[in-house]
Amino acid sequence: MIRRSFVATLVALATAAVSLVDAAPVAADVLGECSEAFDPADAVVACSDIISSNWATEKQLLVAYNNRANALDYLGKPRAAIEDYSRALAFDPHFVNARFNRGTTYLALKDYSEAITDLSAVLKLAPLRPDALNNRGLAFLALGHFDAAISDFTWAIQYDASSAYAYNNRGVARRRKGDNQRAAADFTRAIELVPDYVGALNGRGELHLVAGDREAAIRDFRQALAVDPNHHGAKANLEAATKTDHQARRDR
Repeated sequence: MIRRSFVATLVALATAAVSLVDAAPVAADVLGECSEAFDPADAVVACSDIISSNWATEKQLLVAYNNRANALDYLGKPRAAIEDYSRALAFDPHFVNARFNRGTTYLALKDYSEAITDLSAVLKLAPLRPDALNNRGLAFLALGHFDAAISDFTWAIQYDASSAYAYNNRGVARRRKGDNQRAAADFTRAIELVPDYVGALNGRGELHLVAGDREAAIRDFRQALAVDPNHHGAKANLEAATKTDHQARRDR
């Protein structure tokens, strides 16, 4: 199981950029709501007000499109979000946050080629972004490009050694490539960083099972289910491991 790290970057709008003095109090409220609203529906309304206004600067418009897109994506409207990210990028093709967010949304929609294109553009502008490396690695992984995925996850780890996601994802890629020993080491490191990482626990448990260590596998599956009792993979794996263990004991 891949635990994806999808991070949408919200950009604050500067209220000082409003030029119309008589509109400033209202504009300041709208600008703040667009960047800081707790309810994404409120953010959509506020950002839409900025976009339809006659006072917003180009910078405020591109950021309003980015922030409205974030809110739309959160509300389950990824296609509309992509349209807004694209509008933001029409103002500034080098706006890294919108480029990253659009690439990540494409990834969630399983449009892996578009995701790779956007995230590669991000990495040209900001080479040290581990989140972009991780997400591009996920796109490569989904396409079966295991070496490219492992490379991206490895670079993500180099830039952020505390990223349990990158260790887990590299473990998944290595396992799919058949490198079970290194995959197990990656899952273990992910668990060391985040002890209740269900995906890594389940992944390591599966490798224990493949290696014939049923007791270790059962421990991992049970620990995963203690965190998430509804995890289907860990449930099925525990049932299979337990049956195998009982059968082995009867055969002794």
